[in-house]
Amino acid sequence: MYQVYFLSVVTLVLASVSAGFDRFDEQIRVGAFFSRDLFTSAGFRLGLGLITALVGFLKFIVVAGNGTVVVGDLLPAVAGIVLGATLTMMFYKAKATVESDTTAALERLLIGNASNFAMLGLLIALLHLLLPRVIFL
Repeated sequence: MYQVYFLSVVTLVLASVSAGFDRFDEQIRVGAFFSRDLFTSAGFRLGLGLITALVGFLKFIVVAGNGTVVVGDLLPAVAGIVLGATLTMMFYKAKATVESDTTAALERLLIGNASNFAMLGLLIALLHLLLPRVIFL
């Protein structure tokens, strides 16, 4: 279904911009196009993270057009789930008052690499948009 394909590209781009906003703002001044208050707010990151993870999960199940059903759209699906988890963890870090070893490990893994995940997410979204019929994209 092409709706899931379109949602995948849009959510990957938005989630990537939100996860790596500070890095993108330093390098390409993304603040001129997107609102810093919106893209760095905890509520927006939670909503976008949940939607991105859901669309990423749907990419495992639904294939655009007559694609290969076994592999599906592997990289956009994994990128959506990882970026969704990263944004959800950013929300949790902003709102949580308790600290545990598990959340500290997840924070190091996801939030510590958020800008790298954001760069990869943008690259995967661009490749997925330009090459929709490639098996792993």
